[in-house]
This record gives sequence, C-alpha cells and structure tokens, in this order.
Amino acid sequence: MITPVATPFGVEVIEEYLPHRRPMLMLDRVTKLDGEVIVAEIDTKPDAFYFDGHFPANPIMPGVVILECIGQTGALLAALRGDFDHKTQLLAFTSFDKTRFRKFVKPNETLCVYCELVKKRRHLYKFAGRVEVNGELVVALDFSAALTAKK
Repeated sequence: MITPVATPFGVEVIEEYLPHRRPMLMLDRVTKLDGEVIVAEIDTKPDAFYFDGHFPANPIMPGVVILECIGQTGALLAALRGDFDHKTQLLAFTSFDKTRFRKFVKPNETLCVYCELVKKRRHLYKFAGRVEVNGELVVALDFSAALTAKK
C-alpha cells in the first residue's frame, strides 16, 4: 500500500524515507507516485561535488552517480509503498543488467528518473529504470536490490 503522500514533494519528505543525506542524497523532488511507478527529478548544479574532477574543463556527470540516482528512486518507491520498515532496514543494489548510456549529463540540466517495481519476492526487488534529460534518453537499465538491516 502506497503511503499517502501528495506529489509533488521535495527533500524534506524524501529524507523521512531514505537514509541518504547531502551530498549523497541525489533526489530533489518526486513528481509522480503511482502504485509501482515513481518519477523523481535531480537538478545538476555546476558546483556539485562530482563535477569538480569529472572533468574540470568539460564537466560530465559520472555514470555511477546517475546509477545512484536511479537506485535511490527505486528504494524510495519501495519505502513509500510500505514494503519494509525504512527506520530499521534499507534497500541496497545487488545487480545492474542491460545498462546502456546514450547521452552525457552536463551542469544545469534536470534528470527525470523513471523507476518501476517489476517484481518483489521476500527481501529481493527487481526494477526497471530510465533517466531522461529534456525528453532524451540518458540511460535505461534493469536492476535488483535487497533489503538489509541498518546498523
């Protein structure tokens, strides 16, 4: 059952459900939440830590950071669905499949992250995700995650 949270919502609500904090909390807001689908947005600010060294004269958002954005979106979806106790457990990546990058992400762009829960079985989750910037596909992938206890 989806937690009754009206969209859009921002970081203050996201922080209630995810253990991440800045600078590793990537999500800025959620614009859609519907059963097994969530849409989140991330604004790529020019002063973001990952642009400092990747690459200074031609800043590009690292692919691993984009994947982290997708993973956080999936974890947020599962937490908002009430699938687990987000105060005592967290959802962590276990695999990426069919990952294909199509476009670079630059400063001052907004990533739209689409994530769908494909399958849930006990503590294991499968998701399909994609990221777009201005309607153009950046990356699409399938990924898995598993619940683990917070320490």
